[in-house]
Amino acid sequence: MISECQNKAVILDLGNVVLDWDVERILDSLNLATEELNLLRNELFFHQDWIDLDHGKATEKTVVSSISDRSPLSADTVENAIMAARNSLDPIEATLLLMQEISDSGIEMFCLSNMSRETYDHIKTRTLFKMFSGIVISGVEGCMKPNQDIFHLTINRFGLAPADTLFIDDSLPNIKTAQGLGINGFHFKRSQNCYTGIRNILFG
Repeated sequence: MISECQNKAVILDLGNVVLDWDVERILDSLNLATEELNLLRNELFFHQDWIDLDHGKATEKTVVSSISDRSPLSADTVENAIMAARNSLDPIEATLLLMQEISDSGIEMFCLSNMSRETYDHIKTRTLFKMFSGIVISGVEGCMKPNQDIFHLTINRFGLAPADTLFIDDSLPNIKTAQGLGINGFHFKRSQNCYTGIRNILFG
């Protein structure tokens, strides 16, 4: 449990914690034939190219070109899928309510997310980002979770004390890395019990 002190801080992941992320829902929204949907699933969303986007090693332009070169998918189809993915990132209302409670309590919030630079540029003007005291995006920094480097970067950049910081993420490997660095970790599962657990840790 996070210790009782004046310098509490919370670090939040974005996808499936603050913002909805559901590949199957994205694919369903495209109204494409099953064959094309399967190709997009395998050649875009579950391919190394997507990881390279999040890691800052590739741009959307190079990924679109790579996919259209190696598969039957057209560049337009891939571009439309990427745009659909961006547009699917709706705020999770239960998390926004929790974030408001955290903000009202005086606890600082920070964001640490694996996300491409282009996607972040597309959504960064949303009001919810004003609630964060600092934001770290993997595609901007050129390193990503669960690598320790991006956790060190976040802690050092914002002067956080690991023992007084709660990291909330839906990925267990990311949680384990954080805990290995002395950061309190909470494995987010998007359930009422999950939100109750976070509130108990932060507010007693």
